[in-house]
Amino acid sequence: METAEPVTGEYPDIDEPRLPLQTVAEALQAIGYLRRLGTLDTTHHGYAANQLAHDLAGRVPSP
Repeated sequence: METAEPVTGEYPDIDEPRLPLQTVAEALQAIGYLRRLGTLDTTHHGYAANQLAHDLAGRVPSP
């Protein structure tokens, strides 16, 4: 029976500061910026920003 190789990776140093999780207000602000970028940029970058905003908005809990 063959098994997969063990998963190895590098983990951040314990002394390095970690970024805090975003609050709901910060997430909503980022979504707003992405939506604005989607309306201002008519290229595929704006479309991608709009799609990301839509995806993120679906993950933010309702107040």
